[in-house]
Amino acid sequence: MSTEIKEIMDWRRAGWGNFGKYGSEHLLPCASWQGFVETKACIACFSCVPSQHLLIMYAVLLNIGLLGLASFGLGATIRLESRSINTTNPAYNKTLTEELELAPTVVDRFTILKNQGPSDAYFKYNFNLAVNPSPGGGTGRGGSGVLANRKNFPALIGLGVAASVGFMNPCGMNTPHTHPRATEFLTIASGGNVKTGFIQEEGEDTELTTVLDQYEGAIFPMGSIHYEFNDNCEPAVFIAAFGSDDPGLSRTAQNFFGLNPDIVDADLGFPTFLDHTNIAQFATTIPPAFALGARSCLDRCGIKY
Repeated sequence: MSTEIKEIMDWRRAGWGNFGKYGSEHLLPCASWQGFVETKACIACFSCVPSQHLLIMYAVLLNIGLLGLASFGLGATIRLESRSINTTNPAYNKTLTEELELAPTVVDRFTILKNQGPSDAYFKYNFNLAVNPSPGGGTGRGGSGVLANRKNFPALIGLGVAASVGFMNPCGMNTPHTHPRATEFLTIASGGNVKTGFIQEEGEDTELTTVLDQYEGAIFPMGSIHYEFNDNCEPAVFIAAFGSDDPGLSRTAQNFFGLNPDIVDADLGFPTFLDHTNIAQFATTIPPAFALGARSCLDRCGIKY
């Protein structure tokens, strides 16, 4: 008996049960998958099962394998080598983007894009940080964010969605920011103890916070000031979906201190430690995008700041 047949027998005895029945006219000596896994005569049945039934069998076995892999993943970290580090995203020019935007229908737009080359290149986006040296979500000591929107992934034009992947270093923080044209739904792909918070608007100005572990998510309404902080000594990765193909990104502190220094000084209540003459200089010290987070985390993890 082959190793494959023995494995199937072991699965059934372990409680998987029958895989379903196909008539004896198709299986010849095998009247069912039960017979297939329990009789030596059934070893020959691979040659007598119709191709569509073989496809179903392979699909069932594949799903069993995926379920087992998912179950294993709940209790362990699985590291897989990725070929995506060798796959770059295509470069798009303004002429092509304008042509896509002017296409009268989605079908026309996809036809234009399809004619550019292989669909595996133009209808797929690679978020791997190794092939995105200038990620659209920003970069800093706290990590980086790779953003796919209508500009760098034109397949999104007119579809009303965008996405980003954030690679957060230990104690890294995606600094407070807003998305002026999109609500965000963020999910932790790896890591844990990622703290988030957002403030909506006047009338509801209480910070709403969450602590996210792997496979947990949180929402940030359009226009709300929000952040993500990896309060952990291990890296974390998040995946964020946006309800616009051009969500926009506005860093709160950086943009606030980019205003007229006199206005900033007045808005802060004319603080004695910061006068209007050095506000512009102070603005240059604000970390860009992803920064190091709370001192308590940095001290706990032995990270210098």
